[in-house]
Amino acid sequence: MKIKIPANITANLSATEEVDLSHEDFSANYSLKGIKPFNLTVTYDTFTEVLEAHFSAIVTVTLQCAYTLELFDQEIELDDELCFNFTNPDIELESDDCFYEKGPFIELDHYAFALILSYIPIKAIKPGAKRPVSGEGYEVLSEDEFYAKKQTLADEYGDLFDELDLDEE
Repeated sequence: MKIKIPANITANLSATEEVDLSHEDFSANYSLKGIKPFNLTVTYDTFTEVLEAHFSAIVTVTLQCAYTLELFDQEIELDDELCFNFTNPDIELESDDCFYEKGPFIELDHYAFALILSYIPIKAIKPGAKRPVSGEGYEVLSEDEFYAKKQTLADEYGDLFDELDLDEE
């Protein structure tokens, strides 16, 4: 989706388009396996040097469950604002949510993709999925259980390393 930077100050312009991000590289988040095409609505206002854009969409993403490794779909409500500056190339150093675009068009797909990534949990869990249980030869622990158990285990190699004098010349 592209929008053209208007030549003068404008208010409340809007554009809606179906966006297909299936060509994007999903390796930035190992839980994300796909994004279904969705309708993206961008409402924007233009000022002297800045374009403020509001992104809104309902996006269906395909995630991989961290417990079962099964794929499942989840809806994300995209509702974010970004700022684009078209006169100051250093604006990204000065602001976290304002980006330089020299224009006359702004390609919005990669910004929409980045916003979607910000909604994806690091560890996606399918609704109703249960944490795996321990089995033969392995034990599944929660993070708290792991740290509690780690404190009780003796370090088999600790004494050996304590005896070494690594400062010898």
